[in-house]
Amino acid sequence: MGELARQTHFRGYYFLNADIINLASSATGDFAFSAESGTVWMYESSWYDSGQLVPDQVTPASDSTPLVDGTASAGISTSYSRGDHIHPQQLTYYGNVTATKFIKTGGTANEILLADGSTKKSSLAGKSFTVIDPEQYVKLCMIIAVNSNTDNSIKFEVSTRTGFGQIQFNQHWTNGQGASEYQYLFIPTLASGIRSAWILYFNDGVDRYSELWCKIDYYSYNTFIYATEVSAFQGNITNILTSDGQTGLPEDYNVIQQLFPNSFNTTVQINPIINGTFNESIRISRNPTNLWSNIQFGSDPNSSTGYIDNQWLIGSIGNTAVNSVGFIIVKAGQEGSSSGLQINQYGNVLNFYGKVNSSNIQINPTATGYDDGLRISRVDPTGTGNSSIQLGCSRTSTTGAIDGQWTIFTPPSSSTNNPQSFVIAVSSQAGDNTRGLQISADGNTLTFNGRVL
Repeated sequence: MGELARQTHFRGYYFLNADIINLASSATGDFAFSAESGTVWMYESSWYDSGQLVPDQVTPASDSTPLVDGTASAGISTSYSRGDHIHPQQLTYYGNVTATKFIKTGGTANEILLADGSTKKSSLAGKSFTVIDPEQYVKLCMIIAVNSNTDNSIKFEVSTRTGFGQIQFNQHWTNGQGASEYQYLFIPTLASGIRSAWILYFNDGVDRYSELWCKIDYYSYNTFIYATEVSAFQGNITNILTSDGQTGLPEDYNVIQQLFPNSFNTTVQINPIINGTFNESIRISRNPTNLWSNIQFGSDPNSSTGYIDNQWLIGSIGNTAVNSVGFIIVKAGQEGSSSGLQINQYGNVLNFYGKVNSSNIQINPTATGYDDGLRISRVDPTGTGNSSIQLGCSRTSTTGAIDGQWTIFTPPSSSTNNPQSFVIAVSSQAGDNTRGLQISADGNTLTFNGRVL
């Protein structure tokens, strides 16, 4: 009796057989001992006296053998056998999980089983491209027309032989206007792969829809693109990675905007909204090799290089041009000349189109009629004291002399002949000599070509 009492499924000890037979169910055990018959009774579908049957003719409910190839049926027992079968249970674990594998019925290889029992896709869509020659243009998705105040975003991750990349795009719609502002994050792959992306808009107003495109470079070989995230209102973004690579971009768009890398070690370009009145860009760029560094006002929003009509720039034009490493404000395309407002690299010379200089002041006429300039110059007063007025000088240069030019000047203190005197002479003859009309430094002697008058 003591041994039976220790059995998990022992129901208890009873005086009469009828007491056991009248038990309602075996929910608390399927073995019982009867003092009347002196035998153990067992429950399968009803109670049986073990003394009246061959033992293997009755299988207690707790000893039901689970099926090997299907869902087990362990009767009313709450204890399950371990072995080669499928457990008929939904498990909830608190603490460490010791099971070797969890499988969700109907799940796919693209889903991650979360702790609360739900699943999340590791990627919404994916596609591989093998690109050698030519390059391929890929439509990543389509963003439909929406006439309400809302936003929708999508994220693509790129894997190539030269590293990784990412394109994240968010579209904002305005009620009564349709697609309006957008924002994006573009991290291109390192050497080859995906380094160019565009958003193409079709139609106008509330009917405007768009397509997000990228280009896979030559010899990128195997490139994998995955759509990993889409924000709420997923129906606004469709056709995700459903198209094969193309040889070029579509040409029937209304507006195209190129997406440039959001990286500050290269050109930074700020593009306006697509349908605003101010529809050109500001570009900030620097070349560490030739020290070219400037801000360009009015840039092509579809390109990060070159210039367009009426574009201006502020900055330095590098160490290989006129006014090397100086500061300029000039119309784009004229930065390699003396055009515009320029300050030299030392910050002590100001020049406007070759006409104004902080040490030489030059006045140039219009291009017709009197077309030679007037130059007034003086060296540092703490130096030799040389200064001059040059009548008739080149309008394209602030130094040198031209034919027929006259000079009114004061020779430097280092001159041998009449230092710091007053001289009027032909520019080609002006110098440390006796040529021209000269007044001595004390104002008492007047000479002409060396002859005292």
